[in-house]
Amino acid sequence: MLSPSPHATPDREPAMNEFQLYNQIRAASMFADTFQRVQPVQGFLNPLEGFALFLLAAEGDGVGEVVEIGSFMGLSTCWLAAGSRSAGREKITAIDHFKGSPEHQKGGTHEIEAIVREGSTYQAFLNNLRGVGVHGWVQPIVAGSERAAADWKKPIRLLFIDGDHSYEASKKDFEVWSPHIVPNGLIAFHDVGPWEGVTRFYQELAQNAGGKWRECLAMQSLRVIQRIA
Repeated sequence: MLSPSPHATPDREPAMNEFQLYNQIRAASMFADTFQRVQPVQGFLNPLEGFALFLLAAEGDGVGEVVEIGSFMGLSTCWLAAGSRSAGREKITAIDHFKGSPEHQKGGTHEIEAIVREGSTYQAFLNNLRGVGVHGWVQPIVAGSERAAADWKKPIRLLFIDGDHSYEASKKDFEVWSPHIVPNGLIAFHDVGPWEGVTRFYQELAQNAGGKWRECLAMQSLRVIQRIA
């Protein structure tokens, strides 16, 4: 089972001080500003999930790279890049073949015009990064997840898995990328609940974590686990 996150349970909550109030207002301001800038970007990420990624990229533990598997049109990429840039941290490595999933093809349940017309979302991805103003904070790798992992050598502090949502692909993404996660580093999974494949794998992982991982955040369909040091 995933180890539970420790929570303090005082009898009485202390009053909010000025520093805490400032931080909350600052966070709300960052959310509003980033949300406004990313609104034109097509994608399937809830704004609260996006801001969670923003904060993980800005404030997450560990020293290492931030890697995204499955960039699509760049919505989550923009949230991650805006967060990391706000804290002066690492650029985002965005890994995708940009050809979409089966449901994005012509006649699919989530048909995407750019894929039907051009066979790729890569140009739309680049245009969106420029439109949001984070293109200088993203390093794209045009390749499938497994192919990119074969050449990867760097430690990772934050990994976002949002590619092929099948059980097999979700499992493979975890197997090939998780060895690079630093102690206290994070892995975020998207669409846990709505998509059967990734949900099945995440539940299986939770049951067999063996004290190596703990769930530290559940937000909408986003689930985040942390490597136990």
